[in-house]
Amino acid sequence: MSAPPVDDVHARTDEAPGPVRVSVLPLLRRLHFYTGVLVAPFLLVAALSGLLYAFAPQLDAVLHDDVLEVPAATGAPRPLAEQVAAAQAALPGGAVTSVLTADAPEATTRVVFSLPGLAEGHDRTVYVDPYTARVRGQLTTSFDSTPATTWLGGLHRHLHLGEPGRLYSELAASWLWVISLGGVALWVARQRAARRRVRAVLAPGPGAKGVRGTRSWHGSTGTWVLPGALFLSATGLTWSTYAGENFSAALTALDARTPCWTRA
Repeated sequence: MSAPPVDDVHARTDEAPGPVRVSVLPLLRRLHFYTGVLVAPFLLVAALSGLLYAFAPQLDAVLHDDVLEVPAATGAPRPLAEQVAAAQAALPGGAVTSVLTADAPEATTRVVFSLPGLAEGHDRTVYVDPYTARVRGQLTTSFDSTPATTWLGGLHRHLHLGEPGRLYSELAASWLWVISLGGVALWVARQRAARRRVRAVLAPGPGAKGVRGTRSWHGSTGTWVLPGALFLSATGLTWSTYAGENFSAALTALDARTPCWTRA
């Protein structure tokens, strides 16, 4: 009588006996796979755009250096009223909503206008040289963010798909913790079924090749990144549309917002 194939032996040792596996593990396996296929594209785009967003100041310096900074600080700054008047002359159809000055001596003064025809949440910012009161340029901004930073922020939050993209991003953040915890449970159960030590959960199997090697690296890496994935899921939901509103309501109910100080 011939011995069973090696693959059959591995398949049997990887199987967890008993009713627990029959009722839970197949469901977890399918849930982990299908939700991973759904969420993975957003996570990839969110990770790359978030990385670029972290370098937004450097990106702005490259793309908008001519309006954000002056060539050299010469003499004392002109009166702020004179700078605002120069910005109003450059954009007569707008209404001034705020004036932003920076501590850095090489930074321009930003005069923010509301302008008809702009998208909701967007303004027109005129950048003025504080030392000469000359206008260096204009940009359409959103909460004082340049167009490049605003575009990256939109890609990170909703993939520039509007409300469907916003809902998709919230769905991805909501299911990320399910994918993470379900994957760790499957990986631990597989190692226990094969009677391997705890080290096999935290490190890829030595000498594993092909599908088994890929699965080993996937499981071990997922175990290590679990805390980060749970943190990203929780913090991402606080900025989402529906869960974020509930989070804000909870902060208000607990009186846990940042204190607002007023000067008498």
